[in-house]
Amino acid sequence: MLKQITLACYAQGHANQFINSDTWAVSELYCSMLKSFDTGKVEKVNVNIRDEWGDFLGYYQNHASVVTIRNHFDFGSYSTLNKREKKLMQLEAVHAGMMQVAWKEGWNTDSLLDAYNQCLEKDLKYQFSVGRPKSSPNRIYKIGFWCNWDLDIFELYWILSNKQDTEIKREKFITKHPSVGEFVYYLSWKWTSYTSVILEDKYGTNESWTTEFGDEIA
Repeated sequence: MLKQITLACYAQGHANQFINSDTWAVSELYCSMLKSFDTGKVEKVNVNIRDEWGDFLGYYQNHASVVTIRNHFDFGSYSTLNKREKKLMQLEAVHAGMMQVAWKEGWNTDSLLDAYNQCLEKDLKYQFSVGRPKSSPNRIYKIGFWCNWDLDIFELYWILSNKQDTEIKREKFITKHPSVGEFVYYLSWKWTSYTSVILEDKYGTNESWTTEFGDEIA
C-alpha cells in the first residue's frame, strides 16, 4: 500500500529547494486517492525534480519499499505562476512521475489516471474531515474536525454539531506550516467533560490542545 508521495528537489543546498515547502498538499491529495491501489512492496515514491540532470535524467531507483525517479522541472516558469497554476504544475509532475514508476513496476495505470482526474474535480483542494465525530458525555452534541491543507498553509478546524448532525459552529484553532501536516493522520480526541474536548497528536510532537465549548452549548 502506498503511504506517501513526495515531490521535491533533494539536492542539498540547491537553489531550487525553495519548492520543497510548497509541494506537500498536492502530493498528499493525489496519494489520498490511491488508498486501495496495490503497489506491492512500494510504500513511498519520491519524485526528485531539478531543472538540470544531465545523464541522470530519468534515473530510477528501487530501494526496499522506497522508489525514486528523477525528472525535469521548469522552476523558472513555476516561479511566475499564480497559486492554482502552481498546484496544477505540481500535479502534472507528480502524475508523470507516478506513471513512470507504474511502467517500471508493472502497475495498472487506471487508478493513477482516476487519481489525477479526481484531483482536478476537487479543484486541487485538499480538504477533508478527520476521523468521525464523537458524542459528548450527555449525547447531546458532537465534536468533529476538518482540515484544509494548502500550498502555503495547514489549517485545522473544530466543528460542533448537535446529535442530528446539524452544524452549530466551526472555528479554526490550529495553523501550521504545510510541511508538518502529516500529524493530522495520527490525531485522537475525547471529551473530558460536558463542555471540554482534548485533541492529541500521537505522531511526533506529542502536542495536545484543549477546547472549551461553554459559550456555544450553554
